[in-house]
Amino acid sequence: MGYNSACIATKRLWVCAAILIAIVMFGGCNRPDPPDPVAEGQRLYTIYCLGCHSLDPAGPTTLGPPLAGIGARAANNREGLSAAEWLRREIVDPDAVLTPSYPAGLMPRTYGQDFRPAQIEAVVAYLMGVE
Repeated sequence: MGYNSACIATKRLWVCAAILIAIVMFGGCNRPDPPDPVAEGQRLYTIYCLGCHSLDPAGPTTLGPPLAGIGARAANNREGLSAAEWLRREIVDPDAVLTPSYPAGLMPRTYGQDFRPAQIEAVVAYLMGVE
């Protein structure tokens, strides 16, 4: 890995760290659950996930794997889970099943504690519709 690649990877890690800090600071606020979980899931995805996960099937390959078609992939998982169960597990236990070429520990493992259950369900609802 050359200097430029290492620099880009370091910057991406700092961005993910900043996002995690924002989750810790603001994720637990006592706000009412949103009336539209899919819209709330899209909002949360844009704030917390998009910096590392592209929705473009052709890339760019960012820090984490692209999530284009994640709804269909979740429905066809090899573990026999429902799409919602699989997505939920991927959010709260991202190292349970690793995507090839992406090492363990890359995605924060604290979303299960940092997000309220309704926020996790909103992100799951949004991702189930991502094609």
